[in-house]
Amino acid sequence: MKAPSPWLTRFATDRRRPTPFTAFDIGEALAAYERLVAAFEGRARVQYAVKARPDQALLTTLVRRGSALDVASPGEIQQALDARCPPEDIACSNVFADARELAFARDNGVMVFTADSTAMVERLAAVCPGASVFVRVAHEHTAGAAQPLTGRFGCSENEAVQLALLAARSGLRLAGLSWHVGSQQHDPAQWERAIARAARITRRIRCHGMTVEHLNLGGGLPGTYRTSVPPAEAYARIILTAVDRHFPHPHQPHLVLEPGRAVVADAGITITSVKAVVDRPCGTYVVLDAGLYNAGLLDNLGGIEYRVTFPGHPEGVATRPVTLCGPTCDSLDTFTADNVYHAPLALAPGDRGVIWSTGAYCSTSTLVGFNGYPPVPQHLHAPRSDVADRLPEQPKKS
Repeated sequence: MKAPSPWLTRFATDRRRPTPFTAFDIGEALAAYERLVAAFEGRARVQYAVKARPDQALLTTLVRRGSALDVASPGEIQQALDARCPPEDIACSNVFADARELAFARDNGVMVFTADSTAMVERLAAVCPGASVFVRVAHEHTAGAAQPLTGRFGCSENEAVQLALLAARSGLRLAGLSWHVGSQQHDPAQWERAIARAARITRRIRCHGMTVEHLNLGGGLPGTYRTSVPPAEAYARIILTAVDRHFPHPHQPHLVLEPGRAVVADAGITITSVKAVVDRPCGTYVVLDAGLYNAGLLDNLGGIEYRVTFPGHPEGVATRPVTLCGPTCDSLDTFTADNVYHAPLALAPGDRGVIWSTGAYCSTSTLVGFNGYPPVPQHLHAPRSDVADRLPEQPKKS
């Protein structure tokens, strides 16, 4: 795993601050964004997925560095506008957006959307005439993804062709094709499958005199959790090679990338303390004061296994298998894991723990006051900020 920033390291080792709390380094997220841009050799436009972490300071920083923004709701559109993102650089990818939501986007200058059904194309034509539309194609291969996105999203190849034709007849502009290979995708080859399918669809669309200007590669690029993943450069190499193979010049479409987790996951950590170590007939339970509910670690229920360390205990000490839990009296407040967690034999109440790579999704998925436990305080660090060292606590929105 890449070494955390000095600022995150300081938080991880500072015992003066009461737990639980989280720390997020915008500079680390910006560096991850720039690594992606470099890895794709400037051939892919990065369109950060706001849902992954919508901190206003983060969005503003990314927009200043040239990132477009992917949104899914009026609330996220407003956040993007507040970050001074030009409306033409905002894309709404919610394939279930209703007429009210579409009207809000239209009235604020957002005119790029995604559709995967006849109903959505017709709704766009009625509410947002002349808008640009990406047709989202289903990705049915679930291998390699912690959270496959099959079933609910995307259409078949035949449907994609029909939707493209319907969009053209309805006065919409076909922007291109999009897909999602699954969240936390460990297998870069899944993009090659999707690109090959997009090439087949493109050939059929061209037979009708239409062009596919863009390929939206979607999200899925991973963060660093307990299982090692290839570097961004490996993903970029496979993706760009597949595009060159299946879309030879001069008919090569522009590429769009929608990272979320890959930009922000590793830029955040959660600091916790051990509340109790309890031996049961079925094993040992380590209860932490940061859990799925109050620290927003609900991604764990979707297959994300967070790396957890206990810095007060040196590496190499004797350990034993344990089950990690949050502080609430709810059985779901338990860290699920295919590979059992281990903790030092000497671990005791009061010891500090660090939950790594919690920068994605956690800040907006905490439950307010469940079991009387408030959401954990969040601390942001912005690069070159005159208040960076004051470590301001960010208020939570209900």
